[in-house]
Amino acid sequence: MRSRPSVTNAAPEPPARWSRWQTTAESLAVLVASGLGLAWLAQRSQQTELGQTVDQAGMDLVVGDAEATRRLLGWLGVVSVGTIALAVAGLVLVAVSRRRYEAAAAAVVLVAGANVTTQVLKRAVDRQDFGMLTVSSFPSGHATVTVSVALAALVVTPTAVRGVVSALATGAITVTAAATLVASWHRPSDILGAVLVSLAWGSALTALWTLVHGGVAHPPPEQHRIFSMIGFVVAVTALVVVGVRPGGGWTRLLDAGLVIAAVGSAAAVAVSVFAHLSAPMAAEPDTTPDERRGEGAAAVAVAAADDAEDVVRRASP
Repeated sequence: MRSRPSVTNAAPEPPARWSRWQTTAESLAVLVASGLGLAWLAQRSQQTELGQTVDQAGMDLVVGDAEATRRLLGWLGVVSVGTIALAVAGLVLVAVSRRRYEAAAAAVVLVAGANVTTQVLKRAVDRQDFGMLTVSSFPSGHATVTVSVALAALVVTPTAVRGVVSALATGAITVTAAATLVASWHRPSDILGAVLVSLAWGSALTALWTLVHGGVAHPPPEQHRIFSMIGFVVAVTALVVVGVRPGGGWTRLLDAGLVIAAVGSAAAVAVSVFAHLSAPMAAEPDTTPDERRGEGAAAVAVAAADDAEDVVRRASP
């Protein structure tokens, strides 16, 4: 005889209070840390002579030969308003196909908010004159585009591929950062500022999402740190292959490596942290009320068929 499924669907046990609100607390903590870090970085890198000197030296340490510079400028040329529009449209399409409408809206807000914030900061943050140019470039617009789109991708992609997305995201951010350094378009602080702006917007959205949904169960840890570091290593290897070199010769290899490690590690940390925070938002949608009613009706029908089969068996000689 076939096993009889339970007709009554038991409601899942609510998560413990701290587990339920842990993602909210973590998101708020990351938001505050990102905001404070951004304010400190802006003040130190733009308003002090020591900060500008270190920042300028960091940019000068990462160079490329003519071919490498040409290729990296080509990469930067891809980052445009049109590219943002296409990327966001693709992310929205992915989210809608998964019925993650809130995630689609969050992806749009994250990209738009981060990039608008960067443009406002470029005009609001003054750069003191210490003989190293006073043109404001903090934060980097190109880096903000790449980071914000990368984080938005983590909001909409299904759990099964989020590890791969983390690796690709970290790699893309690292290559973009190196390209702006080689082209002398931006200094390391500009890139770090872009990471902090994007992470602040992302953590604000995850905090809001968990508050609206009354808290969510804390997601289990995923191996995003490993995938992010893989993306970083692959990106650095590719940069060396195409011709990115330490400025001043190979004797400055360690110094240049520290600069790339700083921006790449910041990218890896931001991606892995946000991948963890956004896991509930990107998770597969729950079944709808209609689907649950359908499942209940099907269970009742199967149970009724089993009862009828039992009656027939007992009536048979």
